[in-house]
Amino acid sequence: MGKLNTTTKIILVFVIVVLINLISLYLFTRLDLTADRRFSISSYSKELVRDLDDKFTIKCYFSNDIPYPYNTLRRDVKDKLEEYKAYASKYFQFEFVKAEDKEKLALDARRFGIPEIQLNTVENDQIQIKKVVMGMVFMYEDRTEVLPIVQDVKNLEYEVSSKMNKLIKVALPTVAFLQGHNEILFPDKMQTIQQMLQANYNLKPVNLKEDPNGLNDAEILVIAGPKTVIPDDEKYLIDQFIMDGNKVMFLMDNIQADINSGQATFYENDMNEWFKNYGFEIKRNLVFDIKSSSIQVRQQYQGGYSISYVQYPFILDVVNLNRENIIVKDLKSLMMAFASSVDTTSATNDSIDVTWLARTSEHCGTQAGNLNINLQYKIPRNQYNRSHLPVAAILMGKYNSYFADKMLPDSIDTSGFRKTGASSRILAAGNASFIMDDFANQNNATFFANVVDWMAQEKGLIEIRSKNIAARQLKEVSAGSKGTIKFIAVLLPPILVILIGILFWRLKKARYARIQRYLGV
Repeated sequence: MGKLNTTTKIILVFVIVVLINLISLYLFTRLDLTADRRFSISSYSKELVRDLDDKFTIKCYFSNDIPYPYNTLRRDVKDKLEEYKAYASKYFQFEFVKAEDKEKLALDARRFGIPEIQLNTVENDQIQIKKVVMGMVFMYEDRTEVLPIVQDVKNLEYEVSSKMNKLIKVALPTVAFLQGHNEILFPDKMQTIQQMLQANYNLKPVNLKEDPNGLNDAEILVIAGPKTVIPDDEKYLIDQFIMDGNKVMFLMDNIQADINSGQATFYENDMNEWFKNYGFEIKRNLVFDIKSSSIQVRQQYQGGYSISYVQYPFILDVVNLNRENIIVKDLKSLMMAFASSVDTTSATNDSIDVTWLARTSEHCGTQAGNLNINLQYKIPRNQYNRSHLPVAAILMGKYNSYFADKMLPDSIDTSGFRKTGASSRILAAGNASFIMDDFANQNNATFFANVVDWMAQEKGLIEIRSKNIAARQLKEVSAGSKGTIKFIAVLLPPILVILIGILFWRLKKARYARIQRYLGV
C-alpha cells in the first residue's frame, strides 16, 4: 500500500507539472521587480510588435568568436528579441545569420552597411586583434534600416523600437530649427541632438526671412537662443503656426557672459510682450543657485600654474524636477548656464494648462540691471533669498493670436489669418545653451529629446529612452542620522555575534542538564 501511495504521488506530481506547463503556454507572463522595469520591454514596444500587419524581419550578424567584454552580446541580443517575440503578432521574426566561414559572414553583412570592427583580445599571453561583426538589419516591406554596431544591450530596446517606428510610419514628423537671428546653429552646434533625434524625425534649419513657407511641412519649431528680436512678419508666421495646432519650443538665452573677464550683459532680445500672449515670460534676470556645478579654474603663480574646481552659482545644477511629469521624471538633473527664470502668471486663459518641469533649489537669487559674474565675487548669503524659481515649463491648450487686435504685417500674405487656434503645445525655458554640444550631456540631451517626443505625442519613446538614466540616489539624511547609522553599522554585527553565541551556549547548557536528569546523574 505504501508503494502504491508513493507511485501515486509521483504520478500526481508529474501530472501537475505537465498541466502547469500547458497552462503557461496560454497564460504567459514575465516578472521584473526592478523599479523602472529595466529588464522588460515597455508597453510601447509591445504595441509595436503586436500591431504589425505585415512581415517584419530582423537579421542579426554576430561573429561566433567575439572576445571579452562582448562575448555575451549575442546571447543578450537574442534574449531581448525573444522578449519582443513573446508579445508579437505572427508577422514578427528574427534570425541570427549563419555562414560557412567568417569571410562570407562579413561579406554578407557588408552588403547592408555593417562593417567589420577590430577588437583586442589576449590569447596565449599575447594581445591579438580579431575582426568581428556585431550588427542588425531591420526589414519591413521594401524598406531597410541598419544598426551597424551593437556594443551593449542597455539601449537596445530604444534602438530596436526606433527602427521599427521609423520603418512602419509612412512619414516622420519634421522638426524645424529657426535661424537668422543669431540662434544656436543647427546642425553645427547641435550634433548630439541631431544624432539622438534623426532616427525618428526629419530635422531641418529654417530661415523665415529667406523662405516664408519654411514651416509648411513642419510640426515642431525650435527657437533656440535668438540674440536679436524676431521681426513682426516672422512672428506672424510663427503665431499662425501655433494657431494651426503645431508646437513651439521657446528656448531663450538672455545673458551674454564672459567668464574670463567676469563681464555679463543682456542681449537686445526682449520679446516678452509677444510671449505673454502665449502665457509666459522669460524674465530679464540672471539666476544664481546654491545648488550649482563646479568649473575648472586655472591659477597662475611664479614658475607655473595650478588647476582647481570651484562651485560657480551661475551654472545651475537643476535637481528639482517635476517627478510626476513623464518628460523629466527619470532624469537626474539638468545643467543650465546663465539662465533666466520663467514666469507663467500671464497664463490667465482657462483653456491653457501650465506645468513646471524644472525649478531652482530653495536657496537661490537673481541679478538684474548690473550683472556681476566674476569668479572672485562671493555672493552674500542673504542674497540667496528666493526659492523654487521655474526655469522650464510647458503650456498646453488653445491660444488666441497675438495679432488678433494688431495691424497685420503687410510684407507677407496674411489672407489666411486665424484669430483663434487649435490646441497646441509650448515649452518655455530660460536657457538655450543646454542643447549645445558643449553642454548637451546625457540628461540635457534626453530632456530635449523627451520634449520633442511629448510634442509629437510619442510618449512611448520617452519611456524607453529614459529607462536607463533614471537617478538611483540615496535619500539625504541629517548629520546626526549619519552618525547614528555609522554607530549601528559598527557595533551591531559584533553584538549580534555575542548574543547568538550566548543563545547557543544557553541551549547547549540546557540540553546537557536534561541529559544529566535523564541519566539520574
